[in-house]
Amino acid sequence: MKNSFIGAFLLLLCVSCATNGRVYSGIDNSVQISDFEKGVALIDNAQKSKKPIYPPKNEILLYLDKGLLEHYADMYQASSNDLARAERLIEDAVTKSLSEGAASYILNDNVKSYVGEDYENIYINVFNALNYYHTGSIDGALVEVRKTNEKLRALSSEYDKINQEMKNKYKSDLSGIKLPDAKPVNFTNSALADYLGALFYRADGAYDDARINLLQLRSAFLTEPGVYYNQIPRDLVLSGGEGDETAEELQIQKKKARVNLVCFTGLSPIKKEEVIPFMLPFKYGLDYAYLRLPALSPRKDTISSIEMTIDGGGRVKLDLLEDVGKAVQETYKMKYNSVLLKTLIRLVVKYASVYVLAEAAAQGSGSESAGTLTALAAKVAFDATERADTRMERYLPAKAWIGAVNIEPGSHTIKINYYSEAKLIASEEKVINAAEGRLNLVEGICLK
Repeated sequence: MKNSFIGAFLLLLCVSCATNGRVYSGIDNSVQISDFEKGVALIDNAQKSKKPIYPPKNEILLYLDKGLLEHYADMYQASSNDLARAERLIEDAVTKSLSEGAASYILNDNVKSYVGEDYENIYINVFNALNYYHTGSIDGALVEVRKTNEKLRALSSEYDKINQEMKNKYKSDLSGIKLPDAKPVNFTNSALADYLGALFYRADGAYDDARINLLQLRSAFLTEPGVYYNQIPRDLVLSGGEGDETAEELQIQKKKARVNLVCFTGLSPIKKEEVIPFMLPFKYGLDYAYLRLPALSPRKDTISSIEMTIDGGGRVKLDLLEDVGKAVQETYKMKYNSVLLKTLIRLVVKYASVYVLAEAAAQGSGSESAGTLTALAAKVAFDATERADTRMERYLPAKAWIGAVNIEPGSHTIKINYYSEAKLIASEEKVINAAEGRLNLVEGICLK
């Protein structure tokens, strides 16, 4: 098996790595100035060129990026279609990978079709729930919300199984090698999904189900401090005796319309290659190597507070609900543990193959230097194939904020002000027709 790796990996030298991030600069610039329709148009135009920025093996990324930008541009039906297509492609890709078993995890990810990250698959449903709401389907929105936490709860056990399978299959190759400790993960429940679920259940008249969602939300804040380091938003604090807890969000004044505002700000982390030196039990210069791994790096997030005004009057300060960037990082730990193990196994098997060649060269010539030269030549070739797969969606927000106010039914102008410390960074206005007894959900977007 080891000798077969030599030919396979030399062939990989001809395979290009992930798409350079610079090709997205025009789209990124449109996002920064909140011209999301232009961003969508740029993607469409780029895909018609002879060299599309999303080649066939990155088809999932095309529908993720485009679907998110369409959502931000209020193109809700188009967004729903594209995000649903991305979800189907991810499901097909994951099913294929699992059916191939541990052997499939030894291929360099850059040469394979992109299968999507777990956090991407999770937040697809969050944004599709909002798409369904905006297109008039509360039932569809609730289906998407339920999918989110179902996926989260299933993740940990799936990766435990995959990692154990790899360790068992390559047990002899890993003999004598100290495996890095796995990073602990503590994110199994999304407060954002629970909040939206509570709103949708409330709109559907299912107050008991809405209350259960808020109980789940409280549990997330109590048990997942790595993501929920902030206080529970004021309107969601539960009060009352056990089994009779309720929150202001579920106690709407009669003859009033309740307006709920959800704002998304900043951009979630992006992948960059990190290089980690690692010692190996070989000679001929093969006693060390470098693991090249895709690590998440935070992006600039300038918004520190948000304020909503109604008709130029009363002000409502929004509360941070979910640090999406932290949730992304926590969820990625599950995948990172497997990527690290997969990369290490691939590297050990490759270097063991080189060692066999070097040993044969040294014995055939009677000179250890011949073995070292053979090892060096093969090592250079193999190392050239090792590049971290830094592909990912680019336009998930960094944070989700919420606020709510009870107002007189009718037409109102809502202004959303985004601040960096005390400095006003951006504003947007929305005219709404707030109705009593109905969910009046408004979204704000500022990805600076």
